[in-house]
Amino acid sequence: MTGAPLSITHVVRQFHPGIGGMEECVLQLARYQLADGHRVRVVTLDRIFDEPDGRHLPHRDAVDGIDIRRVGWRGSKRYPVAPGVLRHLGGADIVHVHGVDFLFDYLALTRPIHRRKLVLSTHGGFFHTQFAGKMKERYFATVTRAALTQYAAVGASSTADFERFGQIRRRDLTLIENGVTLDKFRGLADPSARTVLYFGRLAPNKGLFELIAWFAAMHGVDPAWRLIVAGKPMGVTAQELRDHAAANGVSHAVEVVVTPTDAQIADLIRRSSVYASASSYEGFGLAAIEGASAHLYPVLNAIPAFQRTVATMGFGRIVDFSDPESGAAFAWHYPEVERPDPAALDTLLDARFGWRGHVDAFERLYRGVLR
Repeated sequence: MTGAPLSITHVVRQFHPGIGGMEECVLQLARYQLADGHRVRVVTLDRIFDEPDGRHLPHRDAVDGIDIRRVGWRGSKRYPVAPGVLRHLGGADIVHVHGVDFLFDYLALTRPIHRRKLVLSTHGGFFHTQFAGKMKERYFATVTRAALTQYAAVGASSTADFERFGQIRRRDLTLIENGVTLDKFRGLADPSARTVLYFGRLAPNKGLFELIAWFAAMHGVDPAWRLIVAGKPMGVTAQELRDHAAANGVSHAVEVVVTPTDAQIADLIRRSSVYASASSYEGFGLAAIEGASAHLYPVLNAIPAFQRTVATMGFGRIVDFSDPESGAAFAWHYPEVERPDPAALDTLLDARFGWRGHVDAFERLYRGVLR
């Protein structure tokens, strides 16, 4: 840290005990900032999306010394309305908003009231699915563009975000890709296993039905292969996945694990050799890099974020999951895949995706804003 300690308030729609890429990003950033001597608070919503019991979490809480304030909300999880966020901004030098949703819009609209310095992390914006695609584009070009005028700086979470947000905001736009928690699963994979693993959200944009069809073709070539799909249902249910596996004749070879803990994911990785994702959209693709840190061989869909990931790592394969026969081709050629030296891979991932560089980049951004 350079300069005096800062008071930093992160605003994000979902946080601990919620599980996901954005939740992990905010948690790790806040942990590092707290360790660097800053005062850190996270303001978030008081219910976790898609929790069956819909329970309300405590309005005041803490995790790893991070102060958490939760506010009530109403409406849809796509645009949760939570004006109570304003009560928790007092004393903040920087208000760091994560994602583009009601909280982003509202803090821009009310900036003449709260008068805080606003910084945005894009996290893919709201383009993760094709739902209401044309309406989203119009909203982005008008409302989002106007709201961004109230933000002192924008950290694009991926190259794709940098290009998209550059269409409506050129000044003070900086590429700060997400950090990745690389030690969590480091080196746990079993290269000799014949198991493909997906872990992440069970959501429509993740291409899980395409993954199962692709795996069925792979299994047809080599029946020793197994597929594990693990994650929290967020628009796709475990039963739908099991039904699709049955329809493709591979129900005996497909295992679905619902809402696994990190410890459970670690156990699944120990049984696996390949990480596969057929996702149709990723702003960054954090889980794929976590998989690579475990030394799982990445097999990823042909989308820009994954193509950059594989090119950066020099490890993995891009396939077209809309063509199930590419699964058969992968099974035929799997014995020939080349894996990098584990130590060299670890060094590359630490340098390219480690959290320290991400945290330091935001420190520089904050200092620039306050100057």
